[in-house]
Amino acid sequence: MVGQSHRRLWILLSTVAALFIGVVVWLVVETTGTKEQRPRAVEDTTTKVVTASDGGSTVSVPSKWAQMPESLQVSGAVIAQAQIYQERYLMVVSDEKADFKDFADYEETALISVEGLGGTATGQPEPIEVGGRPAVRYELTGEFEGNGIVYWCTVVDGPRAYHQILTWTLADRRDQAEPALRTVTDSFREK
Repeated sequence: MVGQSHRRLWILLSTVAALFIGVVVWLVVETTGTKEQRPRAVEDTTTKVVTASDGGSTVSVPSKWAQMPESLQVSGAVIAQAQIYQERYLMVVSDEKADFKDFADYEETALISVEGLGGTATGQPEPIEVGGRPAVRYELTGEFEGNGIVYWCTVVDGPRAYHQILTWTLADRRDQAEPALRTVTDSFREK
């Protein structure tokens, strides 16, 4: 009996030691080296459809995205999703067409609001289509709490409303995040 108790204790301690060593090795690998040397996070390829709080639109986001903390949302956001670990964010603001002279007026207003968040437009606006509707995409750069930020503001002329789709990430994550954020933006649909 005593020999069997010692054997169980030895097996238990060996298992705990192996787990401890595994965790230490993982932490060392995860926290050393430059960001470029660290293994990249695996992209989430499954998606979910998120419906706006006003029921007027939808967007498809990676399934691991979650509701954005209210402290990061702008007033009037009807969709606010994020993948915080990868620093990828999306907000949609929808406005009544009657509140604006025309789409150009809304586009100008949307750009001013993003510039109010600390963004500065770079390059020319890019005319595109989102969900078969006319849209314009702007790229802006800015800074938040000492970190460089890249914003993409896409303004959509929907059948019933105007929509501002705002995505952003850290400037040093731009190359990895931009394709995914464009895909999310392009999935927007007015209901």
